[in-house]
Amino acid sequence: MRPIHRSFITGTMQKLTPRFCRLALTGIFFPGVIVLSWFACRSYPLYSEDNIFSQATGSVPYYSQTEASGTQSAADAPRAITGPASRITQNSTTLHGVVNAHGLSTTVWFQYRIVNGPSKITAATQTVIGTDDTGITISIIELFPGSTYYYRLVAKNDAGTSYGREMSFTTLDIDSSIAMETTQPVGGIVINEGASSTNSLTVAATLSATDNTGITGYYLSASSLPPSQHSAGWISVPATTDYRDKVPFVVDNGNGATTVFVWYKDASGNISDAASDAIVVDTTPPIITIQDPTSDQIYATTSETISIGGDASDDLNEITSIVWTNNRETYNTDRNTLNWIIPHVLLAKGDNVITVKAADRVGNTGIAKITITYTTGDNAPLATTGLAASITTDLATLGGTVHAMGLPTTAWFQYGTSSRQYSSMSPIQDVEELELDTPVGNRLSGLQAGTTYYYRLVAQNSAGSASGGEMTFTTLPLKGRIYGKVVRFQKGDPIESVKVRLKGTKARKKVFQVVFSDTHGLFTIDNLDADTYGITATKTDFTTATQIVELKEGEEKKIEISLQSREKDKEEPKDTKIEQPKANETPQNVK
Repeated sequence: MRPIHRSFITGTMQKLTPRFCRLALTGIFFPGVIVLSWFACRSYPLYSEDNIFSQATGSVPYYSQTEASGTQSAADAPRAITGPASRITQNSTTLHGVVNAHGLSTTVWFQYRIVNGPSKITAATQTVIGTDDTGITISIIELFPGSTYYYRLVAKNDAGTSYGREMSFTTLDIDSSIAMETTQPVGGIVINEGASSTNSLTVAATLSATDNTGITGYYLSASSLPPSQHSAGWISVPATTDYRDKVPFVVDNGNGATTVFVWYKDASGNISDAASDAIVVDTTPPIITIQDPTSDQIYATTSETISIGGDASDDLNEITSIVWTNNRETYNTDRNTLNWIIPHVLLAKGDNVITVKAADRVGNTGIAKITITYTTGDNAPLATTGLAASITTDLATLGGTVHAMGLPTTAWFQYGTSSRQYSSMSPIQDVEELELDTPVGNRLSGLQAGTTYYYRLVAQNSAGSASGGEMTFTTLPLKGRIYGKVVRFQKGDPIESVKVRLKGTKARKKVFQVVFSDTHGLFTIDNLDADTYGITATKTDFTTATQIVELKEGEEKKIEISLQSREKDKEEPKDTKIEQPKANETPQNVK
């Protein structure tokens, strides 16, 4: 705040302090919806500190409306103070203010309008958090030159909405020479540097325009409908008499021919005639098919060379190349034809995967594949070892594929517990299909638990034998078991329906199981890893008993748990009767 000289305040302020009785405008000030409430007369100094500061920066307070706040507690609602406008030009300015969020997350924006014009809200918002005063700065553009705007700061949080005092600023006027200028800008556009087609929905628009008073904006559209000065979509640019730039533009009407239009406007508000450029959008790959030697995806032959042919088509662009590759050896050729043929393709023994690609003018690519198996009468089979499956403690299923190369072929698996030392083999089986890859499998049994095995697939025909690569699998480890009986203490009678709880204590993966004893007091807990287990037996009217059992891998242990009844067993009374001598009988040892 700028200091005010005391003598000025004392001598002048009293004379220049009129009083006004006025209506307060409450709520958001949209045109046509104004709520009025009466409040007492107030004095407004013509030279208050706010007036002095605002006049120095080009904006002044506008007192047509009072400061307002949210309907909730002012202690929690934010405090909003409208500040001055700066950097005022013909069509833009920067607004300032101060907000205290009072500890709540607060959203801040500006409202601004021309008298009798529609109320607008700044597109940009800011978020304020904390209890300190925070400076707010937001820029607005696309204003009318030589016009007075009224604005205020708005702050909103969960406790309410507050409005700063309404203030005003006036944009700079256009020079009379510019205002009287009516010549339209002249401009043009080039899409993708003049390309006729593209495979992308985003194109590059090269813009160019000239004007005596200066180009201030451009408007891009896929529609030929001309915009007005105030249409949404104008892009502002720094005023220049010779404007040139390259900007992206998204074509959203799909494949096909698309025309992009552009208009330019100058500082006098003149709008150019439409300039346009067209381009074909093509994002669909060509369609290519293999028809010769077959339309199927696989083919077998005993010839070392073969010709491959087919068709290719594209809806919007011509096919510019046909390129093919062989996975065994690579060859390339270019064709600019829809009915294509690749003669004299040299094949390697075994499977040849031929990939044919058709490309159009904009780079879209279509693909077709065929697998051609070349076999001769003296070719040894091909064997490929596959993965093991369904592995248990003593079982495993081995798999793989064999290509018999046109000759009767047998296959089997070799396996053992050491790499490349195969002590066992699976039963020999015949390969049924002679011209294609044939799946081969075998189920092994009698394996050792918790053991790693090495294996490979072997195939043999009259031309020789072949082995697949070595692979491994590991059988599951053995599981332990704890079983036993629950009996009555001392008497040894079995107890039925006793809850037996088992809990692991040392292993990383804790195990917890619950079983109940049967009518004979027996129980079993299976599938246990090596660990130290606490076993607790409980039953109503019996005391609880606990045992600790250490179980090794694959071990079985039998235990007996004794439970004592909470009611003591009644003892039979002893015979305390003393035998009396008969009346006519003289006791011995009596003299």
